Amino acid sequence: MSEKAERRQRVVRILNLLAYVGKHPNSTVMEMARDLGSDPVQVREDLDVLHLSGVGKHAGEMIDLEHDWTKVTIIDSQGLDKPLRLTPTEANALLLLLESLETMPGLVDSNAAASAADKIRAVTLGGTVGDPRYEVSDGTPAIIAQALGEGRQLELTYYSVTSDTTSTRTVSPIDTFHSNGQTYLRALDNGEVKHFRFDRIRGAELLDDRITPQASASSAFDPADPFHFSAAEVAALKIRRDAAWLADYWDLELDADDVESLSDPQVEWVRATLRYGSGDWLVRFCLGQADRVVLVEPKELADEVQRRASLAIDTLL
Repeated sequence: MSEKAERRQRVVRILNLLAYVGKHPNSTVMEMARDLGSDPVQVREDLDVLHLSGVGKHAGEMIDLEHDWTKVTIIDSQGLDKPLRLTPTEANALLLLLESLETMPGLVDSNAAASAADKIRAVTLGGTVGDPRYEVSDGTPAIIAQALGEGRQLELTYYSVTSDTTSTRTVSPIDTFHSNGQTYLRALDNGEVKHFRFDRIRGAELLDDRITPQASASSAFDPADPFHFSAAEVAALKIRRDAAWLADYWDLELDADDVESLSDPQVEWVRATLRYGSGDWLVRFCLGQADRVVLVEPKELADEVQRRASLAIDTLL
């Protein structure tokens, strides 16, 4: 079997694990191996790979799971255990791409491209593809919708990427909105307006208490700046030349003059700025990118990065 075929086979095998755990949530690794015809050690290795996979590369975009020999628990599947549903725009864009690939013999399997294009055409005969439909008869979205409709408070169990913690809090919901493909709940938490991403809400309970007057009187957010990043603090950093790609994934603004100077192979660093909402998040971001990012300002946070890094090194030694 070719290396490409082996990689394709492994992707299918790994994704099958998500579907299996969804249907058999209490299965052990031994049972999974038996039912899927795999070696138990291979199943555990595949689960480790699955844990490092996702729809992105950042916190909140990776599949989250826990596993040992006795139990496998999928905490966040990133939707990969559900059938794919395309919006009309996505379907037409994919169809356009497939039609172009059909005219490029030798580049791809033309039969596969033609077959996929025919399937999409079959469901777009009415001119559009039906919008995705999400079940809201039960679960967190329905509870949030009920709280908004009845003006009642919610008790949320929420995972915060900023602090890397899960906490339970009582909030007064204001409204919901969509941004960058995600749905958010805007709510008043201890007198402060906060945003809660739906896929990070681990649980929601409807309370009898009514929402606070401040929540009911809260004004609508600015759709052009829903998270108020324009008013956020700005950090100054230095980015290694071979890590300038970070600007494609984070709100980094590279210094234009430094970018031009990269034509000189002797130049190793590029100045950059980054807006941030939490100092602790900024510290953890810089520690996570410690081999390619240096925090310059604010100085007190740069000192905290150094302190935590030194503490980690001392602990390891």
